[in-house]
Amino acid sequence: MNENYSQNPNLETIKNANGMSVTIMDWGATIISLNVPVKGDSNREVVLGLKDPKDWYTQACFFNATIGRFANRIANSQFTIDKTTYVLNSGSTHCLHGGVDGFDKRRFKLVDKSENSLTYTLHSPDKDMGFPGNFDLTVVYTVTEDNELVISYVGKCDQKTYACITNHAYFNLNGKNSSVLNHSVQIDSDYYLPLDKDSIPTGEKRKVDGGAFDFRQEKTLARDFRRDPQMEAALGYDHPFLIKGDLNKAFIKVTSDDKKLSMEVYTDYPAFQMYTGNYVHQGDNNIIARDDGLVYQDQCAVCIEPEFYPDCPHLEQFKDVNPLVTPEHPLEKTIRYKFY
Repeated sequence: MNENYSQNPNLETIKNANGMSVTIMDWGATIISLNVPVKGDSNREVVLGLKDPKDWYTQACFFNATIGRFANRIANSQFTIDKTTYVLNSGSTHCLHGGVDGFDKRRFKLVDKSENSLTYTLHSPDKDMGFPGNFDLTVVYTVTEDNELVISYVGKCDQKTYACITNHAYFNLNGKNSSVLNHSVQIDSDYYLPLDKDSIPTGEKRKVDGGAFDFRQEKTLARDFRRDPQMEAALGYDHPFLIKGDLNKAFIKVTSDDKKLSMEVYTDYPAFQMYTGNYVHQGDNNIIARDDGLVYQDQCAVCIEPEFYPDCPHLEQFKDVNPLVTPEHPLEKTIRYKFY
């Protein structure tokens, strides 16, 4: 891995007639800027970022990047397909976000662009980070006239493999360096997956009923923050919620502190990880915010990461909603973020 992977970045910007604009960097097919109009107010920059894109390598939080080959965690950095075991190059006990040199650190190729759309591709060779098969990914970013950002993924592989591609956007709808714990959130989910101390699913599917993970009625992130033993190891919310995977029905609504901006997210994935940025300022992480030049603190953003179930290669009981990618059945998934 090139530690300075974001050097000499190529940036492209797409926009709509309403003043919404999105800037993408070819490294990691990363969202550098997501600038949205606010009714009766000025535009807001709603994702975290550094002032200079070439400094992106200095943060280790996967800011707004394309995650692959497999988003979230795979236990013990290995899995088995058809009696063959594949060991992943994770640099750790468990594999996180595709390994030490995940897609977030790769330079994607821009193959098509228009005023409102960008198409990127990436080739991942057989045994890349230990994953089987030659995997070819196409990522399309589109801005619509309804103030939506639509991301579509198509991943084709010449062997059976596990793949889960998502975007690790860090959202702050206040449009400035601030806590998001007073953002209001409503989630259409009856279940979440409890995690062990290493953030690996235990295999249980737990009802949210009335607890800290119950967002079926709108509430602030602060209301039940760290009021469940599940949040001790994660230092907050960093858990998979199970959803219907309906592109026509939002699974989450997030609203800024001042109620002037809301975001709905839609996907055909069966789950999503909600992460409240609990490790942005942990240890020696001193990431300088682009807007005020101060250090980003923990809980300065909320990530909403549509995905298959984390560690699904080892969750046999959920295999019906977490399929293998095969030559006959490519990965085809979409995420829509709608702002209003």
